[in-house]
Amino acid sequence: MSGPDLRVAVHTADPLTLAGLVGMLSQAEELEVVPAGTRGADVLVAAEDPVDHDLPVLRRAVSEQGGLPGVLITGPLPPEGYRSAAAAGVRRALPHQAAGTELLIAEVLAARTAVTTTAARLAAGYDAMVGGPDETSRFHEREIRVLRMIADGKDTGEIGAAMGYSQRTIKNILHQAQHRLALRNRAEAVAAAIRAGLI
Repeated sequence: MSGPDLRVAVHTADPLTLAGLVGMLSQAEELEVVPAGTRGADVLVAAEDPVDHDLPVLRRAVSEQGGLPGVLITGPLPPEGYRSAAAAGVRRALPHQAAGTELLIAEVLAARTAVTTTAARLAAGYDAMVGGPDETSRFHEREIRVLRMIADGKDTGEIGAAMGYSQRTIKNILHQAQHRLALRNRAEAVAAAIRAGLI
């Protein structure tokens, strides 16, 4: 019986995520998970905090490992995030909720021989995994109404009056949408709704 075909270095923002990813990847006989920073790895897996768009884990991993083909597990990224990921050698960006064992193993195995990609292709692949370019299903109807009014320049008091809710309820609607979609603030929530064609 031959040994593993591919050595994978895993970098994460926290030890719990690291343990989960190592457990998943260890299920494939053809993969060997090596400690982060080990030279001679074939593929890099970097898992960011879903709300961190600055990609600190990926930057640290590239500085420690050098330029390797990579798989990035992340929350939604702005265009510059995808550009940075593509420049760092990422071949595929996976949403946290999609990074199950079978898909992760398949993407890691494919990454070593995958050709370099562009920011646009990374973004398109990511979007396809969270519902495709039509992201309308990601937003609830109340959230869409609130985000439209924010885009029109209304504050929470005006939105509450228009919808028959208290300001606190409006703030809760926004908070829940931002948390569920891994968005940092109202501006990002409005931008995501605009990209989805809802505003």
